Amino acid sequence: MTLIDLDASTAPASYVPGSVGNESGANDLGVAWWIAASLEESLRVRAPGLHASTPMVRQLAIRVGERVGLDADALGLLDLSVRVRDIGMLALSDNVVLATSPLSPGDWALVNRHPIFGAEMLERLAPIVAIAPTVRSHHERWDGDGYPDGHRGSAIPLASRVIAACDAFVAMAIDRPHRRGVGAEAALEQVSHERGAQFDPSVVDALVAALADASPQGERSRGRARSEGGERSKRSRVPAVSGRHDLTSAIAEFDVVPAFAPAYDRVLAAPENPDSAIREIVSAIESDTGLTVAVLRRAQDGANRRPIANIPDAVAALSLTEIREAVEPLPRAEFPWRTTELEVLMHRSRVHAQAVTRAAVRIARELGQGDDVVVPALLHDIGKLVLGRADSGYGSSVSMKDAAPERRVQQERRAYGLDHASLGGLLLNRWGLPSGLERMVAAHHSCEADGEEATYVRLADMVAHHVQGEAVDRKVMLRLASICGLSAATLRDLLFDLPHSGGSDRRRAEPCPLSNRETEILRHLAQGKLYKVIAADIGLSSSTVRSHLHNIYAKLSVADRAQAVLKATQMGWI
Repeated sequence: MTLIDLDASTAPASYVPGSVGNESGANDLGVAWWIAASLEESLRVRAPGLHASTPMVRQLAIRVGERVGLDADALGLLDLSVRVRDIGMLALSDNVVLATSPLSPGDWALVNRHPIFGAEMLERLAPIVAIAPTVRSHHERWDGDGYPDGHRGSAIPLASRVIAACDAFVAMAIDRPHRRGVGAEAALEQVSHERGAQFDPSVVDALVAALADASPQGERSRGRARSEGGERSKRSRVPAVSGRHDLTSAIAEFDVVPAFAPAYDRVLAAPENPDSAIREIVSAIESDTGLTVAVLRRAQDGANRRPIANIPDAVAALSLTEIREAVEPLPRAEFPWRTTELEVLMHRSRVHAQAVTRAAVRIARELGQGDDVVVPALLHDIGKLVLGRADSGYGSSVSMKDAAPERRVQQERRAYGLDHASLGGLLLNRWGLPSGLERMVAAHHSCEADGEEATYVRLADMVAHHVQGEAVDRKVMLRLASICGLSAATLRDLLFDLPHSGGSDRRRAEPCPLSNRETEILRHLAQGKLYKVIAADIGLSSSTVRSHLHNIYAKLSVADRAQAVLKATQMGWI
């Protein structure tokens, strides 16, 4: 991939003179364009390094804006906004604007106010007052952690969301006065990693498509499509070409994951009485990636439901009829005796997912955590199915056994531009699954943070690969174990035990009625600790701990601590 060729000397081809819309009435877009050009020139003269990326961002933003549905007038306003997005930097001193060394916290506080300064300048200029909100919001984040106002999601103007993604991509890709650029492919990978967090997912998808169409591979793909005529059907195989255009198509076309036939049959054969069926249903769904995806997607559909990120909660939220309606349309996969390479890859991924899930549950329990790692462990490699769909030679082009997981990810990035973890995150986002799951799947080959489920999944993935006789980087595995809080001896026991384990016999099959604090207290209680010791450990008074325990007994319908610990243990809540 190379950065698109740009011509900053002319306005975009999509410019159509029209109404800008402001308090004083309609103004010709050409007038606004010249005002913006004058302001841009002022910034270029004052801070040429700061302005250097503007021509690239302008043209890329127009291409992305077209793909997210902006009309000609809106594209014109978008272009004006890009040109003057940093005009507020003119209000700052030279030691901040022209700095090539790290800024102090005070300087950063000033820099973070430049969108406000810029919007205030534009509000005084009637012909371009309409773009002031876009300029003010171009550093807001999709998740609400941006500045200056902390807006989130659709509360941020669409044009601002487009600018944010394009500006970040170009800033990372090209050289800056104080650092080298990482190049287009690595920059796009970073932007894609922040899809649904820093950036609007639909804008990131449009950015991927815009860059694909601007690449030589994209041009060749369009040429082939024109010569062949017509469109591929929704379920057709994607040509085996390692290109961004093909990945985009594969993501769009990969809407369902086939269910393994035995697991499928177990769900449909569950008894009508939900109370007696719940454990069997949860176990069957969690034994298969396709069933997990289908049931989780259905569970998100209910009005006023909070995001549901695990199968026990999904089963509790759905009726047996709804579960069957979610499962029945799925294509079924038999054992791959003589089938396609993609189906063999699906089966191999399914088996590996179960191994990683067992390891992740074991790790979480060693650390006194719950079972929230189950679904991300089951879905962590789902992006491989996209690569297998986009390229029928994926299994042979990226070694499955001869390289450590980190090495395989690097091979994928070089071959396809994105790795399977990032693609998995894109899939989960498109399917409407909770953003926390999306982030865990996308980060499962990079996360090294204490207490992060993605780190548990990464370690579990390495453990499963090692147990299956595949290559792993043992230093990385030991480092991850240390970050998670596992000793080398515990990790050794885990590596020894897992090959002989038939799966978990203590899985949570019903939602836990306890709060996080109550669950924490019950775990301490299970260790035989007294009220005073528990209170000291978690920073509460003894009377508060007793109050929590009375609530625990009531919620679990038990009479004492022994019964509470026993029931919570049997249900897999602690």
